[in-house]
Amino acid sequence: MTLAHQAKKGRDPQQTIPQPFEDLGSLYRAVLALKERVEVLSGQRGQAYDVAVTWQDLLDLQLVRKEDIPYDLGSHPFR
Repeated sequence: MTLAHQAKKGRDPQQTIPQPFEDLGSLYRAVLALKERVEVLSGQRGQAYDVAVTWQDLLDLQLVRKEDIPYDLGSHPFR
């Protein structure tokens, strides 16, 4: 069993984000799917264990130090 398969074990299958086309219905469905995904990852809906873990979460739990956060994330978050 692969690691990706183990991570999804016991979870409901997730809907994929539909490919948006130029018609209004297609764009509407794609935007709603993106909205749902953002709400799940930010913890506004869905299961608590589906929330994204942030660098701030890791810092708060003292699992990383500020110096451990890679600089190639765009800009350093603490400057």
